[in-house]
Amino acid sequence: MERSIRYSILIAILTAIFPVLTCSQESKPFNPKVIGVHGSYGFIIPHARIVEPLTHTNPFSVELNLAFHLTSEEIWKYCFCYPRAGVALHYVDFGNRDEVGTAVALYPYIEPFIGAWRRISMGVRFGIGFSYQTTIYDEVSNPRNFFFGSHLAFIAMLNSSLNLRINEHFTGRFTFSYNHISNGGTIEPNWGINYPLVGLGVDYTINPYDFRERERNRDAVLNPDRDRFDLALFFSGRESSDFERWYGVYGVWGGYSRMVGRVSAFYAGAELVSDMLVKREVWQEFVDGTIDNAPDHMRFSVMAGHELVLGRFLFSQFAGVYLYAPVKARNSWYQRYSLLYRFAPSTWVGINAKSHYQAIDFIDLRLVRSF
Repeated sequence: MERSIRYSILIAILTAIFPVLTCSQESKPFNPKVIGVHGSYGFIIPHARIVEPLTHTNPFSVELNLAFHLTSEEIWKYCFCYPRAGVALHYVDFGNRDEVGTAVALYPYIEPFIGAWRRISMGVRFGIGFSYQTTIYDEVSNPRNFFFGSHLAFIAMLNSSLNLRINEHFTGRFTFSYNHISNGGTIEPNWGINYPLVGLGVDYTINPYDFRERERNRDAVLNPDRDRFDLALFFSGRESSDFERWYGVYGVWGGYSRMVGRVSAFYAGAELVSDMLVKREVWQEFVDGTIDNAPDHMRFSVMAGHELVLGRFLFSQFAGVYLYAPVKARNSWYQRYSLLYRFAPSTWVGINAKSHYQAIDFIDLRLVRSF
C-alpha cells in the first residue's frame, strides 16, 4: 500500500475539503449537478510474497457517481481549475469469489478539472472512504486471503481521466485509477489489496454551465501566515490475535511549517509514540523467557515532508526515521499521510496514517494546536 496510501489518504479525503471551501464562495454560486456510470477492468499487484498466489486474476468494477461541479472564483484561485466534489458507490469483483470475493465501497472525492471550458479536458480524482469485503481471511476455511482480515475497511484511490464533451449534457470519459483497500492495521492480517483499473464511462450534467477561463493571478496571497509551529496529541488502536483484545497507541507530535509557494509548505517535526501492543508483546517474551529483559517500547523519530494548504484544510506527506526504538519496527523508516481541518483559530483536528512501505501500521486521530 506504499504507493496507494501515498495517493491514498492523501487522496479523496481532500474531497471533504472543497465542500467546506465553498462556504467562502460568493453567495449561492451555481454548481452544476453531475451523475455518471463508469466500468473498469484491471489487475491485482503482487506487492508482497505472501499475497502473490491470489493475484493472478483480473478484477472488474462498476461505479455510480454523483457530484457538484464547483464554479466559484474563490475555488478558482487555489487551483486555476473547476473541481468536482462528489461521492461514488464502487463495486469490484476480484475474479476469485471463493477466496477474495467482492467489495462494495462508498467514498467522497474531489476531482479538479483542467480545461473544463474546452471540449477535451483532464481530471484528477482523489478519494477515500469505507469498504465492505464479502470474503475475508479464516485460518481454517480461507487461509490464503491475507488481503483482508476484516469485513469493514478503508478504500483510497487516485484516478486520472481524459474527458470528451459530446454535447452540453453528456461527457465521455476514459479513466485510469490506482485503488487500495486496507483496514488500517486495526485487525490482522492486513496486507491490503492494490488493484489498478482502466475504464470507460459517461457523465450526464443535469443543469449545464458555460465554463470560462478566468484570470490566473499568481501573486494572490492565499495563506498570509507563512510560519507555523504545531503541538499535537494523537491516539489509535490495534487488535492482537495473540492476546485477543485491542491495545491503544498514543503519541505526542511537534513540528514547524514554512510556506514556500502559494499553497505549498515545507514541514519538519518529531514524534514520540507509545504502542501498548508492542509493550504487551515485549513483556510476554520476557515472561516466557525468550528475552532476558524487557526493552522500552517507546519510539522517537524525526520527519520531514510537504504540506498542501487549501483554506481550512491541510494535506501532508512525510517521511520519518527512527532515532530511538529499542524494540525495532518493521523498517527503519516510515511514511505518514495526513489530513487536518481547522475548526477554530489555530486549532485543527484530523487523521493521519502511518505505513512501513506497503503495510499500514496504524491510522490515528489527532488534535493539533498551532502557534
